[in-house]
Amino acid sequence: MSHAQSASSAKEKLEAMVARFEEAVATQRPVSPEHYDDEYFSADWREGGNRYELETRRQIEARNPQLIAEVFRPRCVLDVGCGPGFLIYFLRELGIDAQGVDFSPQSTALAPPEVRDRIALGDVANLDVEDQSRDLVICREVIEHLTVLQVRQTVAEICRVSSRFVYVTTRFHPDPVELLDFTTQFDVDPTHITLLTKPFLRCLFVLEGFRRRGDLEDRMDWARKDRVLIYERMPANPGRAATERRPGS
Repeated sequence: MSHAQSASSAKEKLEAMVARFEEAVATQRPVSPEHYDDEYFSADWREGGNRYELETRRQIEARNPQLIAEVFRPRCVLDVGCGPGFLIYFLRELGIDAQGVDFSPQSTALAPPEVRDRIALGDVANLDVEDQSRDLVICREVIEHLTVLQVRQTVAEICRVSSRFVYVTTRFHPDPVELLDFTTQFDVDPTHITLLTKPFLRCLFVLEGFRRRGDLEDRMDWARKDRVLIYERMPANPGRAATERRPGS
């Protein structure tokens, strides 16, 4: 095969990949906020120590709240897709100003009384929060509940709101063949409608002007589940910042 033929074949494969992606995205439908009701948070499929109760969630969180405090040293945190707000509760125990956003009405109903007024009901893909107003934006185990289009919008929003760090966890496609592959995981959760490939999700953060912090990912992924992404806002003019940086700094 000639070089021209090889290039043509590669182009056709890329075009076919994008066409399959387009068709799959077009067939997705969002999960209604009403689905995340009291039954969702306490149904039988959550048995085995995964219920949304304060002390149960404290055991599940384990080292996470303290690690968040140590790794990011945040002053003001926004938890996007916070559910009943247990992480907000634990961060506030550590003296961190934390608030949350969730689109489920049950989030505030099931939240500890101490943090109910810290949770705003709203669309995670359209945050009513000022630009770069939080030095850490957290979005854990949310991406898999969204359509691909919602994921793109949510990534843009959490990056817009963050002045420095974004900390995301999600479940990824277990066996992708192509960059744009995504799948479901209904056997684990009936609302897991989008498991992306990790490289594709990384690309979305890069396109928002953020850079990967692999060193911080290693620290936060203490359970070694390989679900952690951490990104930091790049300087407004990274080329200039690089030339002005002192050698060895």
